[in-house]
Amino acid sequence: MPAQDFAGRPVADFVKAFTSGTVAARDIVEGLLERCRRAEPFNPIATLDAEGARAATDALDARRMRGAEFGALAAVPVSAKDLILTKGLRTAFASLTMKDNVPTLDASAIAQWRAADAVLFAKTTTPEFGHKVLTDSRLHGVTRNPWNRAHTSGGSSGGAAVAIALGLGPIAMSTDGAGSGRIPAACCGVYGLKATLGRVPHEVPPDQFGQLTYLGVMARHPADLGAGLAAMSRGHRDDPWTAAIGRTPFAWPQDSGKHPIAGQRVTVIRRMTGGYLDPDTEARLDAAIAFLDRQGARIRELDGREIDWKLDVARIILRANQIERFGEILKTRRGDLDVSFAKTLDEGEAIDVVMLRRALVDRTTAYKSVQRLFADCDLLLTPTVATPAPLATQDQFAPLVVDGKPIGDLRSAWYTYTIPFNMTGHPAISIPFGHSRAGLPIGIHFVAPWYAEAHLIQLAEAFDAETHASALFPPGFAP
Repeated sequence: MPAQDFAGRPVADFVKAFTSGTVAARDIVEGLLERCRRAEPFNPIATLDAEGARAATDALDARRMRGAEFGALAAVPVSAKDLILTKGLRTAFASLTMKDNVPTLDASAIAQWRAADAVLFAKTTTPEFGHKVLTDSRLHGVTRNPWNRAHTSGGSSGGAAVAIALGLGPIAMSTDGAGSGRIPAACCGVYGLKATLGRVPHEVPPDQFGQLTYLGVMARHPADLGAGLAAMSRGHRDDPWTAAIGRTPFAWPQDSGKHPIAGQRVTVIRRMTGGYLDPDTEARLDAAIAFLDRQGARIRELDGREIDWKLDVARIILRANQIERFGEILKTRRGDLDVSFAKTLDEGEAIDVVMLRRALVDRTTAYKSVQRLFADCDLLLTPTVATPAPLATQDQFAPLVVDGKPIGDLRSAWYTYTIPFNMTGHPAISIPFGHSRAGLPIGIHFVAPWYAEAHLIQLAEAFDAETHASALFPPGFAP
């Protein structure tokens, strides 16, 4: 059979087509590799493992000929961000200092996807060590927005978002340290899920108890978030946060017997800190509110300035962890680092024990503030980011400029909405919900109580039934 272009199809279609004998796994991956070549101008891939993917599919095809049983992701092509350890496949962390690093083991989540018979074909681009919300690096270059190459893909999981938008597999594994999965999902018009703290094992970082970074899933179809999450959610002994739920992996599909919107209490927060909100983004937020209202939700609005979100707490904790991990590299190989990463580590060096101690206490304060919100609501709704994707030339440390006017730095002006929930552990999702007048995707952002990922996915399905966002492709990439 010829190469098969399965772009745009959900996970279930891949699995059914392969296990039924309708199509060979090898033909699926050959179609995917052709699509990867077409995607090169957008630069979503850090390392392409074409031969490894072909070998994996040949093994699957041989097993099917023998009548073997298969896992939940059989023959599904998947990618993983270049921060996630992959046995035998380069994990460079987008850094010249790690450009030849080939791990000898898989991260637990990757091992679980492989055990489910997924086919890992690529590592996706990220900024150096995932340090910012834009995706570019000296090692891999600039990753560009699939809807307009002049704009950023967002970050730090920019390559994953572009891959999904262009049809390079139905699911991609991301990471999210302050919105790094949800932000590029919004910029590129796909679904991005950050699960509850501990839902997915992330056993590699050295500070397990101070964890702020999550392994997440991006997908074109909401249900595929569930398929990906279910296949990576078994706990790991080295990640203490998985101890509470790790023995019972996330199950998908789920049926709660309740409508995901009707009767739900939704608290809308337009501005976390009273800052700028792009008119097109606000218009789409209003459209989302109207949709929720028509579906029977009970909606109230909250002035975000009523809550002390402790936005700087995540920065302090992240920077303290980064300087501990990479301080020696800063001293000995500063000239090999991206300028913005070196400046980020300089911020870490300026953090003292008093600042860190206060931040750890403030993290608990932030958690309790969000818990109080959920005493009176079932979901929080915000924009994902304050504006559509900035230009690809945006500097991490420069002000974001809108209509010729600087509105503040990226952290304080653009992605205030995602940061708090990395500290508090609550699950959150970015849902594509239309485009700006300039044609750039716009995302809306829902947050739910701990362990309510299924509700967020079902909510996304309801929105997708309204918008058909899962069927939209950037120009020239429709299957």
